[in-house]
Amino acid sequence: MERLMKAAIFERTGERLSIHEVERPTLGDNELLLKVAFTGICGSDLHAAETPGALPPGTIMGHEFTGEVVESTSAGWQIGTRVATNPHWVCEICESGGKCHAGRDQACANSCFMGFTLEVPGAYAEYVRIRASQAIRLPDNVSLRDGALMEPLAVARHAVDICGALTGDSVLVIGGGPIGLGVLLMAIEAGARKVVVSEPDVNRRACALQLGAAAVIDPTAEDLSSAMARLSIGPPDVVFECVGAPGFLQQTIDVMAVRARAVIVGVCMTEDRLMPRAAIRKEATLRFALGYSRKDFEHVSQYLSRNPEKAAAMVSKVVPLNELPDVFDQLRSQKSLIKVLITPT
Repeated sequence: MERLMKAAIFERTGERLSIHEVERPTLGDNELLLKVAFTGICGSDLHAAETPGALPPGTIMGHEFTGEVVESTSAGWQIGTRVATNPHWVCEICESGGKCHAGRDQACANSCFMGFTLEVPGAYAEYVRIRASQAIRLPDNVSLRDGALMEPLAVARHAVDICGALTGDSVLVIGGGPIGLGVLLMAIEAGARKVVVSEPDVNRRACALQLGAAAVIDPTAEDLSSAMARLSIGPPDVVFECVGAPGFLQQTIDVMAVRARAVIVGVCMTEDRLMPRAAIRKEATLRFALGYSRKDFEHVSQYLSRNPEKAAAMVSKVVPLNELPDVFDQLRSQKSLIKVLITPT
C-alpha cells in the first residue's frame, strides 16, 4: 500500500484548507486503519477554523466519518469490515476500556476529539487511524454514506436522553441544522406528542417537515411564543436550543412553559447575557449537553437500521476530497445546506 495519502490541511485562521500528500498513518496495538468512505463537514470544524488559536497549523480535521478496515492490529476486527466511529479519544489510562473510567466522558480534561489536534488526525483524508474500541460496526442495511450521520445523531440522542422522559410532551427545537433535525428525530422516537422546529431557512424547514415535525416556524417572520399559540400548542414542555449564538438562551427561557425543561445543545463561542429572574419565575430547568457516550452510538446504529431513509434525507450534497476547500468556504455563509459529505473516492 502507498505510504502517502491525500489530506485537507488547516494552516492558519483566515486561510483556506489546502490539499497535500502526507504520510499514511501507522498502527499501534489494538488499532484499525480505515479507508475513509464518507466524512461530514461539521459546524464545529467551521467554528474551530475561524477561532484564532483553536487549531494548530497542520491539523487534519474531520470527526464524522465511516470507512472500511484495511489494516488491523485487533483480533476482533477483520479486513473489509464497515464501521462508523466514536471520535472521542480517551486518555492513555482509559485506553484499554475505551471509555473514561471516572464516567466523565467528554468532560474529562485528559481526553480529546479526533480532528482537533496534531496528535489525533481526523478524516479529511484518504485514510484514518482509530482505536478498535472506537469502532461501531455498521448494520448490514445501513450504507457507508448514511452511517456518516451517526456522530451528529449521537449528539442528538444524548441531548434527548439526558432530558428525561418526553412521552406526551410538546417540544420546541430551536435550530434546524443537522443537530436540530437529529433532535427532532430522537424526540419523536422518545414519544414526544408534538415536535415543532424553529428555523429561518426554508430548505431546512422543509426537511424538518419531511422528517416528521408537527409544524415549523420561521423566527424571522413571527415571534416564537405567538407562533406556538397560533399552532394551538402554547408554551412548550421541553425546548432544545440547537443554535449556539448569543441571545438564544434568553429566547429559550422566554418561550418555555412554567416548570418546563430545556436542553442547551448549541455551542455558543462568545459571552452571552440572560435575565435570571425570567427563569426563576418559571422554575425553569436548564440542562447543558456535551457530546455523547458509546451507548448513544449503539442506540443510533439500531435507529438507522430501522429507519435508513432518515439519514439520507439530511444529506444535501456529496463532494470529492479535492473540492473540500471550496465547499468549506461556502459553508461559512451558505445556511441552506444541511449536511455536506466528502468522499476521497
